[in-house]
Amino acid sequence: MRFLPSLLRPLARALFCVCAMLAGAIAQAGAPDCHGIRDLVFVAHLDDDLLFMNPDVNANIEAGGCVRVVYLTASDAGEGEAYMLGRERGVRQAYAFMARQPDIWDEGIGLVQERRITRFVLRGNPRVELWHMRLKDPWLGPGWGSLTPLSRAESEAGQDVDTLGSQRETYTRDGLVRALAGLIQQYHPSTVRHLDDTISVPYTQLCWRCAGHGHPDHIASARLVREAMRQAPGNYAEMGYIDYPSQERASNLGEAEMAGKSLVFQHYAWNDYHYCAGPSGCREPAGPAAAWVQRAYYVSRQDIAPQLYADGRGGLVVFATGETNGAANHWDLNQHRWQSLGGRTGEPLVSFAYADGTAGLMARDPLGGVWANKQRHDGSWQGWQALAGTRVLQTPVVAPLGEAAAVALGYDGRLHWVAPTGIDGSWGPWQALPVLARAAGTPAVARGADSRYVVFASTRAGEIFYTRQLPGQAGWQAWRRIPAPSAAGGLAAIRNPRQQVELYFRQRGNNHLTRLLESGDTADLDMSWGEPEDLGLPYVGQAAIDADAQGWPMLAVLERPGGALWLVEQGKAARLPAEAASPPAMLRVDDSLYLVARSPGRVQRYQVLSRTRGQWNAPLTLDDLPAGGGGPFAALAARPQDVPRLGSGAGEPARVVRPSASQPGSLTLERLPAQTTRPAAP
Repeated sequence: MRFLPSLLRPLARALFCVCAMLAGAIAQAGAPDCHGIRDLVFVAHLDDDLLFMNPDVNANIEAGGCVRVVYLTASDAGEGEAYMLGRERGVRQAYAFMARQPDIWDEGIGLVQERRITRFVLRGNPRVELWHMRLKDPWLGPGWGSLTPLSRAESEAGQDVDTLGSQRETYTRDGLVRALAGLIQQYHPSTVRHLDDTISVPYTQLCWRCAGHGHPDHIASARLVREAMRQAPGNYAEMGYIDYPSQERASNLGEAEMAGKSLVFQHYAWNDYHYCAGPSGCREPAGPAAAWVQRAYYVSRQDIAPQLYADGRGGLVVFATGETNGAANHWDLNQHRWQSLGGRTGEPLVSFAYADGTAGLMARDPLGGVWANKQRHDGSWQGWQALAGTRVLQTPVVAPLGEAAAVALGYDGRLHWVAPTGIDGSWGPWQALPVLARAAGTPAVARGADSRYVVFASTRAGEIFYTRQLPGQAGWQAWRRIPAPSAAGGLAAIRNPRQQVELYFRQRGNNHLTRLLESGDTADLDMSWGEPEDLGLPYVGQAAIDADAQGWPMLAVLERPGGALWLVEQGKAARLPAEAASPPAMLRVDDSLYLVARSPGRVQRYQVLSRTRGQWNAPLTLDDLPAGGGGPFAALAARPQDVPRLGSGAGEPARVVRPSASQPGSLTLERLPAQTTRPAAP
């Protein structure tokens, strides 16, 4: 009967799977209300989330959101199961403190891809879950400069990694990716958070406290998570976090954020004997941890397009998200340097025009909140105002020509609309558009022939739909599908001089820029479309769109990351003498056309290409973005007394790029002149 155990093992595993599936179904049936927030956090070690991702994770718990943290390694440092369990007690105590609940947890087993993962659910707030994959985590050598089991499995073919503890598993690299993808698919997150995958130093050349270096487990975990995200696409935001190198940057947390982050980490440190022997006499956070709890920075992929705005005097204002300061910035042309507008973000910005002719700027924070800032008439800024009520997956988009109305895809999978309520910088509530099943990607918006807005969106299957504003206060029509080839994002739309809407998108399969032209009665709510026109130009990211002096569409695109910029006019594409890391921004100001894109390379700088009355000017480079200046949006919020104030302010005025009056073929950098109030647009 020696063969009986071998027969029973598959049966027992199958029975375990059935029980785990039933338990999962029961848990789903009684799932807590997440208030629209489902954070899925992946980190290598027990404390990475507390040091590098807070205060963001803490803020979502305080907002009533669901948070599942997945720790890939046992974090045992080769010291065995006892040390691992102590550190696990530490994170449980820290999360109970964040949730303001007793440190009482229900332990169980989660099943993902038939893998068993130890799971803890906070009894007083079951929205908070901690999952432990427990991959063994000693150095495979003397220490720094060596591999770890996780980094070896990630980087060397044929290697695997075992787990520590009672739930024994062995993972290959492929098995890790599939398990992480399964966790994403199972949880349906609104945001996936991970560490920094962009550090290019080889694992065996990394060193402790070397500038720009990280831990091999941090890098490996993030690379595996990003590969898992490609296998498990969906409507969720992504946030990558700078880890060790954040200590090399300016402090960017508010005092209350620092204090809260320090207290949370201290609750962990009491249980990790490498930090403290317990609460008595514990001085943590200290050393590098004291620097990390003062900072939160986000991974940049050097591919965010800048934003442009016409100053009303023939000049150009440039806005950019800082890759080092993680803030909104504008180019200060009087001092030939950038100025920070504050905030804390790693996302694109969007610029637009208020009805009184002043500039507006929108930013998305790491929690999905949208903030707007309004320029005063002397060029200074009122401060950031929260557009509360909806969390969005990406920065909103506005119509071409920068009109102040925006649309964004929300955490709830629905597209939402928001518009100002006056010229004082105040905004109305978010309005949910009709449901579009499986909406995905970045939408586009344009004004139709009747001056009402049209919103375009695509689905995960690549179908393109539109909805139009109905007359009066009747809301929006149901989505209507446009007959077109399957799309892969890149939507852009604008109305031409014949009052027809032109829609552009990236065709799935060949990535070509493709054009659709509205046909038939342009006043009809049911829009008709001509045959799609493949322009034969592959591109990445979003297309920049504007109108020439006669109102005909112009587009600028990036062929590939680090590749050529192209300008499309009258349906013809011309390659420009420039290569870029980001898609371009484009704006026509009087007789000049401006294209601005991030230059390739590690240093963040922008190249300004301009054409005045048909002649290209010498390019201009904007560099030296500030190292500091970031912080909580709320710390630079508009005061109530400032919101209606349209006069002068104490802030730094913006600066502009404009064609030189004395040196044809060149650009000048000037202070933004004071503006007089202009009548509101009808």
